[in-house]
Formats: sequence, C-alpha cells, structure tokens
Amino acid sequence: MKAHPFLNSKAMQYKGLTFVLLVLVLFIALAQFSSYNLIQQHLISFYGVEPEDISMSLMATYSGIITFLPIQFRLQRYFTARKYLMTALLLGILINFGSFATHDIVVFIVLRFFQGTVVAICVGTMLIVLFSTQPGEKRTLIGSAIFFAAILTTSVITGILSSWVAVNMNWNFVYYGLIALQVLALVICYLIFHPEMKHRSFPLYQIDWTGGLFFAGFSLSFAYIMIYGPKQYWFSSPSILKIALFGFVMLLLFVYKQAILKRPLIDLRAFKYGKFILGLFFLILFYGIKDTINLIYGYAGGILGWSSTDIVQLGLYNSAGVIISIAFSVKMILKNKMNVPKLIITGFLIMIFYNLWMYWSLTPNLSFADLAVPVFIQGIASGFIFLPVLILTMSAVPKFTGFTAIIVCAYGRFIGTLNSISGFYTMQLNYNKEYKLGFLTHLTTEDQNLVQSSLNYQNLFLSKGYNAEQANALSTAMINKAATIQAQLLTNRTIFMIGALLMCFAIVVMLVFIIGSKIIAARNQKQQNLAA
Repeated sequence: MKAHPFLNSKAMQYKGLTFVLLVLVLFIALAQFSSYNLIQQHLISFYGVEPEDISMSLMATYSGIITFLPIQFRLQRYFTARKYLMTALLLGILINFGSFATHDIVVFIVLRFFQGTVVAICVGTMLIVLFSTQPGEKRTLIGSAIFFAAILTTSVITGILSSWVAVNMNWNFVYYGLIALQVLALVICYLIFHPEMKHRSFPLYQIDWTGGLFFAGFSLSFAYIMIYGPKQYWFSSPSILKIALFGFVMLLLFVYKQAILKRPLIDLRAFKYGKFILGLFFLILFYGIKDTINLIYGYAGGILGWSSTDIVQLGLYNSAGVIISIAFSVKMILKNKMNVPKLIITGFLIMIFYNLWMYWSLTPNLSFADLAVPVFIQGIASGFIFLPVLILTMSAVPKFTGFTAIIVCAYGRFIGTLNSISGFYTMQLNYNKEYKLGFLTHLTTEDQNLVQSSLNYQNLFLSKGYNAEQANALSTAMINKAATIQAQLLTNRTIFMIGALLMCFAIVVMLVFIIGSKIIAARNQKQQNLAA
C-alpha cells in the first residue's frame, strides 16, 4: 500500500479514529481564534477600553490568518507536517502565556495578530491533510464541508468554556483551557504524523515574504479604518486619513508584486472569471447579513439581561442548524452539482424568512423559546448559502491558480465581517438617534399615556419610600430608559428589513446569472452547430 504523504502507517490502520483526531486538531486551532467572541464585555472591563478596541483585537487575529495563509500553503511544503505543526503549536502556547500576562491592550492586539499566523499554519495544514484523506472526486466538497462547518460552529462551542470561566473566575483563565487544548494537539500530531518528509521540499526563497508584509499593512489599516472610522467621523479625522493613505499604498504594492512574480501569493488571473467574482460577491454579502445574528445576541444580553451562558446556549441552536444544512448540502451536491444554484437560492429564501420573522416578532420581552426558532432557522440558511457559494467560487477558476480561490474567499470573509461591524454601528447610531428623537418629540404633557406612565412610576417609587422629588426624577429616568429600548428595537427591526431586502437583491442577481448563462450556452451551441 502506498504511504500517505502526511500520516504514519499506524494512523492509516485506524482511519476512522484518525479522521476524528484530525477534526479535533482543526477545532483546537480554530478555538484560538474565537475564544472570546461571546464574552467581549469581560475584556472591555478587564482592559478598561472601548468595544472598538476589542473588535480590533479580533480582526487583528483575522488579519494574521489571511496574511499568513497564502505563505503557509508554500511554507508547509518545506517541512514535515509533524515538525511544522508542533512548532506552530509551541509558538501558540507561548503567545497564549503572553496574552494571559499582559494588561496592555496594544500589546494584546499585537499578540493576537501573531496568534492569527499560528492559526493560519495549523488550519491551513489541517485543510490539506483533510483533503488528502478523502477520495479524489469528493475531496474538495467533503473537506470544505468539514472545514467550514467547524468555522461556523467553533465560536459557540468555545463560548461554552469561556462563558463558564468568565462567570466563575477572571476571564483570562480561558487561556489555561486553550493551552491545555494545544498540549493535547501536540500529542496528537506527534502520534499520527510522519517524522520524515514524504513529498518534495520547496526552497524558502520562492516565498513572497515582502508581499505578505505589504498585505499585513493593508489588512490592519483596513480593519482600523472600518472599526474606528464611524466613531471618528471617517476622513475628517487626521489619523484615519493617514492610515487610509498608508493602507492604499500597501495595497498597490501588494497587487503590483502579485502581478510581476512568477510564484505570487495569489494568482490575479482568477479575477478574470465572472463566476468567481459572483461567488465572491455572494460571500461578502452573506457575511454582512449573517452577522444580524449578533443583534439577537446583543438584544438577549442588553435588553433581556441574559448571562453569557444563556446566550451561548442559544447559539447552540444556530450551530445545530448549520451542521444539519451543510450535511444536507453535501448530499445534494454529491448527487448532482447542478443543485448548487438551487441550494444557494433556497438559502437566500430561508434567510429572508428569518429576517422577516425577526422584523415582525421583536418585542421587549421575548423568551428563550421565542428566539431559539429563528436562531436555528438562521443556521439552516447559513449552511445552505455558505458551502454552495464556496463550491461555486472555487470551481470557477482553473487548477493552475492553486489555492487562490480559498485564500480570496478568506479575504472575502474578512471584508464582509468588517462591513458588518462598520455598517451595523453606523446604522444603529443613525437609526437610534432618529427613532429616539421621534419618541421625545411626542412625549409631552398632553400625551395621556405619558402622564399615566409617569404617575404609575412615581407612585411605585413613593411606595418604596422615596420622597416626591426623587420619585419624579426616577420616573423620568424610567421613561427615558423605555424610550431607549424602543428605539433600539425599532433600529434592529429596520436592520432586519434591510437584510431581507439585500437577500431579495441577491436572488435577483443569481437568477439573472442563471438565465444569462443559459442564453450564452445556447448561443454557443448554435454557433457550433452552424460551424459543423
């Protein structure tokens, strides 16, 4: 039997167990990225910073991932998989110790960037190994399904650990759990991978290190602009203007390097294919709309007063929906690749249904059961959209482009996530202000509802022992709080409606593409018949 290029003979004797262990190592790698997504308030208190700073630390990690991912696909062929992964995991452990010890947010953000490079090494290598364990005709589909299902669900699973830690001790004790997982991954890698090189080594000088440096400068600049820009009034801020100029120069230098190199990090020829551009557009749009789920989590924590543990439990319903729909999508695509457009349109329709559900049902007192159903439906929609869109995008480019499609899809997720962070912040700021001013203009002494509510609050506080002046002040505060909550609910409803309309637009684009493709195919067939 021919030796596997990465796994040793003992691992190949127990293929089922080995596959489970590979998925576990993939999960451990992804956990380093999403370890505190659902406990961000604890980080804000711990570091004494603004929410934007924590968002920047998250996106710095993602910047590290997408900067190093194309480098890692080449670098990985220079070392044995075992040595390569174990070295990366050891570096990750050191970075986690540093993250645990630091109380400086700038140092924390820098460490998160380098943790992103470690995640890129581990995740990129595991992606290749997972592909190599599958039959040739199913390799890309099944490998991608496992990989991206893990991406969409890991944050919720790690949220169970991190929320429990945050409730019972300092949040940064999460790093003890992450380090323990990395030690487990070290043991697994030592046991199942070959100690020797089983493929031809590639020289390190063929790697575009300067291109990676240019892209790091661009991605970090872009993240900074999109996160801090809305609060600093965009280009009216000198710092935003300078960073934007720096990022633009870095982008130009990166593109120039890719255009002239024989072995670039990404093959720019991929952008000549219309279906690839369409898939990338859908991916960016999907990630922008998908993050409306965070509005539900924010509503549960901010308005309903749920704990992080309750929010994580709600997120499990979303993960279940993702896993079910991805499994169904894999089965349908294996049956017939022509099902890809149908699955995408189905996902868009379900996403419209989810957004309209939330638009019509959002009130100040929803229960867990009221939210679990739409959250589950959103997971179903995500699975139907995400995997088929990835297959559509990756199948649009020829094999000579290498890993370009996967890398650019990762770029698309980065852009889509930043668009949602910036867009949701801007929309919530503007719509909140608009709706609250609308309420306040109608709250006059002639409004009987206001008068009655004010009297009820005053009587309540008087019965608690407050004097008349204190009761009046507290009554006014309660009315302001109610107006704020109503303004936030109306803002969320507006964003859900915008999400539904954007999904309608995506369906129109998809239908135009399908019809246009059929017309072009029929025209080409007719010309071939005439030529014959």
